[in-house]
Amino acid sequence: MKIAINTKFLRVIALAPFLCLAIWQPAAVSGQPQIKPNVFVSDHRISLGGKTINYTATAGETMLKDEKGKPIAAIWSTAYTQPDTNKRRPVTFVLHGGPGWSTAQQHIGFMGPKIISMPDVPTKDDGAAPFNSLIDNPNSVLDITDIVFIDPVGTGYSRALGAAKDVDFWTMESDARSIASFIRKWVKDNQRWNSPKYMLGLSYGTTRSVLVAHKLENHHRSMAMNGLILHGPALDFIGLSPLTGNLISYIGFMPTMAAVAHYHGQAGVGKSLEEFVEEARQFSAREYAPALALSGKISDEERVKVAERFAYFTGLDAGYILKSDLKLIMPRYRKSLLRHKGLTVGLSDGRYIADEYDDLASEPTIADPTSFKQASAYYALFNEFIHADLRVKMDRPYEYWNPKVGKHWTWAPDLSSFTNPKQYRIAKRTGHIEVLSNLSHLMQINEDMRVLVGSGYYDLITPLFDMERIFTDGRLPASRVDIKYYQSGHSLWANGDSRAKLLDDLRAFLTSKH
Repeated sequence: MKIAINTKFLRVIALAPFLCLAIWQPAAVSGQPQIKPNVFVSDHRISLGGKTINYTATAGETMLKDEKGKPIAAIWSTAYTQPDTNKRRPVTFVLHGGPGWSTAQQHIGFMGPKIISMPDVPTKDDGAAPFNSLIDNPNSVLDITDIVFIDPVGTGYSRALGAAKDVDFWTMESDARSIASFIRKWVKDNQRWNSPKYMLGLSYGTTRSVLVAHKLENHHRSMAMNGLILHGPALDFIGLSPLTGNLISYIGFMPTMAAVAHYHGQAGVGKSLEEFVEEARQFSAREYAPALALSGKISDEERVKVAERFAYFTGLDAGYILKSDLKLIMPRYRKSLLRHKGLTVGLSDGRYIADEYDDLASEPTIADPTSFKQASAYYALFNEFIHADLRVKMDRPYEYWNPKVGKHWTWAPDLSSFTNPKQYRIAKRTGHIEVLSNLSHLMQINEDMRVLVGSGYYDLITPLFDMERIFTDGRLPASRVDIKYYQSGHSLWANGDSRAKLLDDLRAFLTSKH
């Protein structure tokens, strides 16, 4: 997740009137050409726990309009609902991140009624077509909640309309506004005002979920969320930027480096993963962090001791750590851990490996093996699924992943979330991107809202120790935050065991009354 701070904040302000979405207007302005949304409805069934569950799949466009009733965007979504749904049945809205990802991975990766069957061995490649067909999701939660997958503008089939352009929606503010407007319209159209409502996000999707929930509740038509499910959370970006000189990132990534080294047999041999990672946490907080803070003030003996301890946890050479001045950025770690084997470990999941052509490079020179060892199967099977099973017929390609979104994304904090004048000035000056303030505010004004956090041991994008730094913040009520860990990477569902545990934890969360 690359972050480029764009201080041209006036673009967001200029677009505010344009994106003030009066989507509740029943008809277009007189004389304006009508744009008919594409909607595809089909009925299905799945067997869960010995019971047959009938459900309706509605895949299609929802039109968002400006205050004059002019269409400005078509948001693509796929909703799985029960026929004659109880209006108080829970509904879960699903969002991905990037920015630039559609929800296709979550859709057939773990959350949809049909999922992909991938090998549990991270070193195995997906190969080429034909791939195995999708299978019924044995752990689906469709029996207890309706599910709505939402693709933001520029992803899936979602797009800007009329005078609007896709890039107009590629800011933190306008993106959250459009998704909040979509949810309001979906709830209205389906008469689900009194249904318990949840949002599930991955990566930037967690940022998006918090911002959307904040907009929904802090509105004259207040809509409260019952819960947020945050997978691979990105709520404070300062610790997620593995850049030279960023001490917080050095500290936060270190225990995940230990977990990856443990998986590959380079460290912690004979110890359980959980035990070894806990040792790494203690080292990072109590030995490594003070050494970094003191920097040149520690003695050579102390520096050598810290380097040796770092090497013990990461499987690297202590001399290399010393030459790095104890400051090893994550890309160099990915390249260095298995350099002796000519291999590079994955970014979003450190269990995956790739054989690179340049074994002497300081950082990886190939794409993330976590992605290219799965992407072809996911893309082919998702397209086959939506066209064959959901009967979708569109005249443009589904944007599974759109790199243009990230390239042109405007990164800027939502300054309206800062009520303290000093914090506001600091955020405006530094461009510090964080939504923890929004989450804290939400949990203060909505005492029923709970949070379920999911973190992968081998996630080198949103590392678990940095996640813990965020969620141990005193501003969040600990009794309403539940943290779960999985032996997987950024995509928590990457193997069968993790997927089953993930959905079992989700089921417990959705059915809990506390």
